[in-house]
Amino acid sequence: MTKNEVLSFVQSVKPHEFEQAVMLRWLEELEKKIEFEIHDRFARGESVQSTSTDKLSVPPPYDKVYWTYLVSMIELAQGTPETYKFANGVFKEAYGEYARYVQRRGGFGKRRTLR
Repeated sequence: MTKNEVLSFVQSVKPHEFEQAVMLRWLEELEKKIEFEIHDRFARGESVQSTSTDKLSVPPPYDKVYWTYLVSMIELAQGTPETYKFANGVFKEAYGEYARYVQRRGGFGKRRTLR
């Protein structure tokens, strides 16, 4: 999935007035979080794609982590606590699914609890 695909999808499901630069910044922050928290933690010796490219690192079907994150951030910035709480829960579930996928793919014997 590319950054532009994510931005277009989010605009269609959650119309907003945020500038593209803000949305791209949020995507960059998430990409760095994924690299640090998931890949550095579970992947041994695998290189993580640079965040400077247009293509994002999380493969389908786990790439929903991107649009769920942006919807969550939109809700946070708009100051809607109840919808933010729900959207953030959806994001956290998508994030956890991807983390568990990377953990399984890494072939680790004992599973670690993700927070």
